[in-house]
Amino acid sequence: MMGPRSPPARLEGFRFDRRVYLLASAAFVRSSGRSAAYVFLPLILYTLFHLSFLQVGLLTAAIVPVNVAGYFIGGSASDRIGRRPLAAFPPLLIAIAFVALYLWGAQDLTLLVGLWVPQGFLIGLQGPAQDAMVGDVTEPHQRVNAFGFQRVMANAGFALSPALGGYLAASYGLPIVFLMAAVTTFGEGLLLLLFLRESNPQDVRAGASPGTEQAPRFRDQLRAPFHDGLLLALGLLGAGLALVSGQFGTPLALFLEGIRGYSYAGIGLLYSLNGILVVTLQIPISWNLRRRPLLWMAAGTTFYAVAYLVFEVGAAYAISLLAISLLTLGEDVVSPLQSSLVSGLSGRKGRGSYYGAYNVFTNSARAAAPAVGTLLLGLGSQGPLALWGTMAGLGFMVALGFVLFERRTGWTAMLPSRPSTEDG
Repeated sequence: MMGPRSPPARLEGFRFDRRVYLLASAAFVRSSGRSAAYVFLPLILYTLFHLSFLQVGLLTAAIVPVNVAGYFIGGSASDRIGRRPLAAFPPLLIAIAFVALYLWGAQDLTLLVGLWVPQGFLIGLQGPAQDAMVGDVTEPHQRVNAFGFQRVMANAGFALSPALGGYLAASYGLPIVFLMAAVTTFGEGLLLLLFLRESNPQDVRAGASPGTEQAPRFRDQLRAPFHDGLLLALGLLGAGLALVSGQFGTPLALFLEGIRGYSYAGIGLLYSLNGILVVTLQIPISWNLRRRPLLWMAAGTTFYAVAYLVFEVGAAYAISLLAISLLTLGEDVVSPLQSSLVSGLSGRKGRGSYYGAYNVFTNSARAAAPAVGTLLLGLGSQGPLALWGTMAGLGFMVALGFVLFERRTGWTAMLPSRPSTEDG
């Protein structure tokens, strides 16, 4: 008589610690409202405050370094004081800022920027702690699936938010997206505050173990990941990729409204298509990414490059739908892989620091992305071609860089050959 069947191997790869499911659920709640605020912020600056493409790009770019500082500090801080405080408390403060933005932000540009800047810092504090927590509670072979699942849940909310935000903005004005963001961000914070448990206990935090050698100073802990050659190479390529993928935000939104002339609802639907495709495709794509990750990173970057060329083909809405679909395929490949690769390079004690360091590279490039993109877009009648042609060319170069990186290092498995990586 045959015994009970064991679950399929693929299902085993999706059996996670409950904290993975909780963080994913919180991401869904957050994204279901907050995404609309990020999509429509460039349009608020462009239509309500009458800024030029370049002015919008420079303003949004100027805010990003504050986010970079949050990531840089938050990663190492989560290694020292724990993941939970930094994962759970910032959303409550961010929600308050969104309420103020809804009430007063659309009336004064200085006030809008003054309320948006601290949000960037708080989001930076939160991000590495949540990523590191997923790394703490998953085995190496699970991580691509775990980070892919996080993206599925976040993008399930993203599939709803821009479309709903576009509809509400057409009916009640653009500032309504800030109220949407306030409600869902508060829900995220409440969910994490009530139910999230620590994943980096006191006895494994940096400097917390009694009877061991003296803990490194916080400054030294911040610097340590920058001495890792593999992380530096990955970070430089990640920065190039971030400059390419960063065009999905401010430059694309301005292109769709200012050049193509799409309605708010039409723009929202395009961004929502991105979320729908992530929900549909992320899990099956993630399952196939566990071997030769750098070649997959090259493939995903190539999808971005091709998508940007498609945007320039014509003004028909169907062409933009195709371009968004190709872009999303690239995003589905590179996003969970980046998180998994960084987690594999670090040990538990330094995992937050590694995420913070990697995000210094990528978010610094994201700071430049809106300014570079809007500068190119503003070059008269040739602006769209300059934008999408330049970013496509950069994407192909970065893809080649990932191929050469794999050949140079022989990094064909998800984890490099490192002794005792989980013990720090």
